[in-house]
Amino acid sequence: MLRSVMIPADFTPESALILRFAEGLPALGVKRVVLGHVVEASGLEGPVIAAKVDKACDDIRALTGRLVEAGLDVETRVGTGDPAQGLLALATESYVAAVVCGTHGRGIISKLISGSVAEEIAVEANVPTMLVRFDLLRTREEPSSFARDFGKQVLLPIDFSSSSTRALMSVLELPRGSVGMLYLMHVLDPGLHGGPLERAREGAGFQLDNLRKIAEDAGVQARCVVKQGPALRSILQEANERRVTGIVVGTRGQNPLQEAVLGSTSMAIVRQASAPVLIVP
Repeated sequence: MLRSVMIPADFTPESALILRFAEGLPALGVKRVVLGHVVEASGLEGPVIAAKVDKACDDIRALTGRLVEAGLDVETRVGTGDPAQGLLALATESYVAAVVCGTHGRGIISKLISGSVAEEIAVEANVPTMLVRFDLLRTREEPSSFARDFGKQVLLPIDFSSSSTRALMSVLELPRGSVGMLYLMHVLDPGLHGGPLERAREGAGFQLDNLRKIAEDAGVQARCVVKQGPALRSILQEANERRVTGIVVGTRGQNPLQEAVLGSTSMAIVRQASAPVLIVP
């Protein structure tokens, strides 16, 4: 269960948005929040680094007020070094169950030029990462509603890998009653036709139904969805048609190639979906 999370804080207006989002996390069982910040210290002398760390400690403590008012236990941690790797280290040291990040959702060209700390964390973290785009948060007067509503209509793409099974378990570990409907979706290869297509559809339906029973035994109402087509387009179309409030997806395949494909698809979902995405390694 997501009882504790780390949230990177960089003192920007966007960072303020993700903190407002976090005010709704108690609805998902979150009780403890670690606010983390990393001071880039490359090329700086010791006294300068110490001054920057001291200032960051003061600045990050000033961000805790509304989270405490929301009923969260809040800790602050400041490290030095590379932002993404430093935040991953802080998450490990803090023993959090997940990381919650805001992202600009940049396209691939922009990502190659400027990089993305949030996406690097999502790819490399050993715990789930919840990503929500800043442009989505700006659409609501209360960004916290995105977190509170996450479980109302959840879409879970399933490829029957161990990663997608862990993603399912992450949904079932959410507080009882927080998940209204879970859509278990499998996308069939668009190149299948005739007999192979029918056998694949039947096999997927059988496996999804077994997962549906597991979900309902855990008190979560679930429906099975089998579609054929390009995976990303099919997932996004289903998310839009169902008006889902949250998407949960696994990223670790059985081999490096599959893992790269799953990771790429997950990031593309984050950049285009109209709901927060929980990425489960």
